Amino acid sequence: MKTLHLYIVLVCVLFTQSLAAQATFEASVNKDQVPLNDVIQIEFTMNSDGDNFRSPNFEGFNVVGGPNSSVSYAWMNGKKSFKKSFSYLLQPKRKGKITIGKASIVMDGETYTTNPITITVTDAVERQDPRQQMHQMQQGSLDKVHLVAEVSKTKPFINEPVSIVYKLYFNTTVGGYRGNQIPTYDKFWTYNIEMPQRPELKQGKYKGEMYNYVVLKQDIIMAQEVGKQVIKPLSLTVQVEVPTGRRDFFGFPEYGLVEKEFSTQAITIDAQELPQKDRPANFSGGVGDFSFKVKPSTTELKAGEPLYLTVSVSGKGNLNLVTLPTPVAHSALEVYDPQYSEKLNPTAAGLQGNRTNKYTIIPQYKGEYNIDPMEFSYFDLASKQYKTITTDTLKIHVLDGPMLPTNKEVAGADHTDDQELFQKNKKTLTFIESKQPTYWNTSLFYFLLLAPLVIMPLFVIGTRLKEAKANDVEGNRLKRNNRLAKKYLGEAKKNMNNKALFYEALERCLHNFLKAKLNMETSEMSNDNITEILQEKSITPAAIDSFMNLKNACEWARYTPTDQVDIVKDYETAIDVIDQLEKQFKS
Repeated sequence: MKTLHLYIVLVCVLFTQSLAAQATFEASVNKDQVPLNDVIQIEFTMNSDGDNFRSPNFEGFNVVGGPNSSVSYAWMNGKKSFKKSFSYLLQPKRKGKITIGKASIVMDGETYTTNPITITVTDAVERQDPRQQMHQMQQGSLDKVHLVAEVSKTKPFINEPVSIVYKLYFNTTVGGYRGNQIPTYDKFWTYNIEMPQRPELKQGKYKGEMYNYVVLKQDIIMAQEVGKQVIKPLSLTVQVEVPTGRRDFFGFPEYGLVEKEFSTQAITIDAQELPQKDRPANFSGGVGDFSFKVKPSTTELKAGEPLYLTVSVSGKGNLNLVTLPTPVAHSALEVYDPQYSEKLNPTAAGLQGNRTNKYTIIPQYKGEYNIDPMEFSYFDLASKQYKTITTDTLKIHVLDGPMLPTNKEVAGADHTDDQELFQKNKKTLTFIESKQPTYWNTSLFYFLLLAPLVIMPLFVIGTRLKEAKANDVEGNRLKRNNRLAKKYLGEAKKNMNNKALFYEALERCLHNFLKAKLNMETSEMSNDNITEILQEKSITPAAIDSFMNLKNACEWARYTPTDQVDIVKDYETAIDVIDQLEKQFKS
């Protein structure tokens, strides 16, 4: 009986597998009701390869596309699946109900047929102007692209970190993009988060709809002045795939790329002043959430041995702008300048990590000495209140060494040896007769006599060489460019094989050039401010445009994930731009 049960189960399994593996051949249409002046698509699909496919005669229809065939394989849960299809585009010839007959194919020696399909053909619909219709279709593709700036907070406190993320959302095919205008942050301290060269494709919601998106740029900014500041938009030219209105050989629509400029919205940041009430006198400027620690390497040692005092602030907020307290110790403890270190990571809440000063302290005398308590104050964003962290007094025990001298011992020191530093005044004078050298018939006499005869020919030769050099315009230009390149662009030239380091050095070169010529500080180098000062210096508009375009190219290459740069061209442009400005500054 048990053997019989196993036999029945085995038969059922084999029968089920045979059903699952049975070949199928089906017909389907994209719509069963169509206007007289429209088309339908019919597809004949099989799950096993076959031969001798025969389509219906499509009576009542014109075949406007096809047959198009496709084959695909798929694996799911370790099982392979197969799909093969033939498709046609059909346009009805008349109104009413039209039946599409059977199609047939031979699979594994057996003939399979599809079921007939009935299509209802209605009156023709009024069609738009093809150009207008195509414009609407193309606009539909362009409407699926959005360039957005997402701001974490628009009303921060002074020095409170604000995150700005620039995203490109799209639900169509994007061929590429290039930058037109990159935002600048005047009157803000800025931290640019480094982005990967090839941005990661992600998915997220935009206005309630799922989109693909990439992060183009992310910055952390901190307002340095109270009031409203407007941040200009980010502008890109994006290549978007749109239908062309044409069909390929198989009847499928063709697509092409069009360019359109997209811009983010302008951002207004309204910075608020920190409260004056209850502000500690030793407020460090910190805004965020911090902890403060002071830790000695030891509290017991001998005179002359070093101890290391670590003063650190950690947490998240404007860590880069925090001032670390300085330890105050007994005069018997010699405190040396600290060794500074930091570890900062950008987050949506600002910079997170720690900053540390490590002091070396060497005691000079035996005894017990104090390092005074230290205080660190900051503004806590969660409670909107100032907080102060105070450490305990540190007692340092110096176990061995000379004793600290008392005031009495210092006052009673022996000064008898001081008299050896002075000598008695002499009562008589001693005169030394001066020697009067002769001039005639000396080496100096003959040198001065013959020198003009040698100098005059050299002067003539030098004058002619100088004139020839002045007439060599191209050579002078090359030499001047080489000097400028060495003076301002040396670091950039060393890193021409590294895009990030090259543009960082090139931008620093432009900043240093302006600092040297205009006595500007880095904080004053907004685009508008630079343009205004150069205009006041009577620099030509062409030279100003060249300089600003180069500066924008550096910023775009540094702060956006793009490979569309020309390092050699930008290096040569930098030499020409600086050369032009040098000449105009001198004139």
